[in-house]
Amino acid sequence: MLRAVGASVTGPGHLQACQPSQDALSVRGWRGGWIAAVADGLGSKPFSGVGSRLAVQSAQAVFRGIDAWKLPDRDVVRAIYQRWLARVDSPEPAAYATTLLVAACDAHGAVRYLQMGDGLIVAKSQGTVRAITPERTGFGNQTQALGVDQSWSAWTTGSVQLRHPRDFVLLMTDGVSDDIDAHRIGGFAEAVYREVAARTRRGARAWLKHEMTHWATPGHTDDKTMSMIFRG
Repeated sequence: MLRAVGASVTGPGHLQACQPSQDALSVRGWRGGWIAAVADGLGSKPFSGVGSRLAVQSAQAVFRGIDAWKLPDRDVVRAIYQRWLARVDSPEPAAYATTLLVAACDAHGAVRYLQMGDGLIVAKSQGTVRAITPERTGFGNQTQALGVDQSWSAWTTGSVQLRHPRDFVLLMTDGVSDDIDAHRIGGFAEAVYREVAARTRRGARAWLKHEMTHWATPGHTDDKTMSMIFRG
């Protein structure tokens, strides 16, 4: 059976400043499958928290359209971006800049995924756990986000199959992924799966919130969001 869970917490930096989280999350069932989207607004942009919420809503709306499942990846990306721009409705969309990660899984376990900007997608399929997101390249100040980068090359897209028990796809914003060593990401993802699969959806969401609130990295300040679609 396909299941899904997600949680998001405000980082200590924003809590201390009495500011809202700039992350956003949406996990919704659809025709026997699930659509999960997470986003992280750029901290330097004044309305990035609004931009991240509009991004996950736009991704849900596009993928829930019947034709979206039949369109090429490039057309899906274009539809999401155009819908986001229309919702932002501003002559300066960069003020709402945000990352976006999406996994859309149908009732048979076929997943389409896409990513713009930082964060990480990890999948387990056919017994193998791998990070789908490519390693960062380019200069440290290179920014890729909705509202900033309009190039198709800035997106990562693809597909994976969740056909067997314990298969999963895990989305996380960089508040989580940046604190995990690349060599340990597979073990981390497997541990998250074991914990959420053993709980009800409410219990799994509470566990995720607890772990992200009491994050093990000393001095962490960033907002944190994770979502997983999996076979129980």
